[in-house]
Amino acid sequence: MRSIRYTLPAAAALTVALGFGAPIAHAAPQASAACDAATTKANQAQADSDAAAADLKKQEEAGGHPGTAEEENASSLANAAALATTDAQRVCAGTSPVGPMKTGVGGTSEGSNTASLATGAGLIGAAGIGVMAMRRRRADSTK
Repeated sequence: MRSIRYTLPAAAALTVALGFGAPIAHAAPQASAACDAATTKANQAQADSDAAAADLKKQEEAGGHPGTAEEENASSLANAAALATTDAQRVCAGTSPVGPMKTGVGGTSEGSNTASLATGAGLIGAAGIGVMAMRRRRADSTK
């Protein structure tokens, strides 16, 4: 009866580790609505700036000379895009990035290997069972 008393908690711990560990490893953080709005605004500002820069380039390629107002408009749109991007970075600072990593070695965005998680949890469970068996043996030898 004593061996069951030591085995059941270890089995329960192993079940909990496998049941809750794997889904948590795959959970992706969700961006907030404020972050989505700021990112959309920054993307639109960048598109406006790119369109103004393209218009200036078309005028120059056609042999024309853009006026001061057109150059100031392009500059103003570039500044607005930079400001919107900075605001989006500030608003989204609390959210975690989603998607694959561009640099570095590995990362959680590549997914977790379920077999490795199960093996690790099994080793931890086996170590726990071993510790309980050693404590039982020690307790029995003192009697």
